[in-house]
Amino acid sequence: MGMGYASCQVLTVEEYFIEEQCPEEFQELIDSFDACEEDNSEFNGIDDFARIIGNGEIDPKDKPGNSELKYIALQKSFKEKTNLEIGIFYHDSENGDRYDDFTGRAWQVDGVYQLTPSGKKYKDKIKNQSFVTFG
Repeated sequence: MGMGYASCQVLTVEEYFIEEQCPEEFQELIDSFDACEEDNSEFNGIDDFARIIGNGEIDPKDKPGNSELKYIALQKSFKEKTNLEIGIFYHDSENGDRYDDFTGRAWQVDGVYQLTPSGKKYKDKIKNQSFVTFG
């Protein structure tokens, strides 16, 4: 199987915004990675959690431990307060390009855009396409 570049796009929010909206749930997630915390998860900090959850290596709803439960609670609280959905992931620029907008942990947000009346009418004819170029 060949290797090549793939384009990716993501809408993100800064971590402080999530903390402002859901301070208790956010802190409980952070605390769940404390090595001294009882029922600590198997994750080595939030960046490790972001890598594993974000890469789809595990589903946080499949046999959730303490950190997964805190993450699900944070997602639910954020949705209730903002009507937006969030998810954590990790991007390593070593697997990307020097022109990437960020590297490290990030929070993706969904539920941002709505189709216009014309967009709804022609949605089956419209494609969202991406590409990368070398230059």
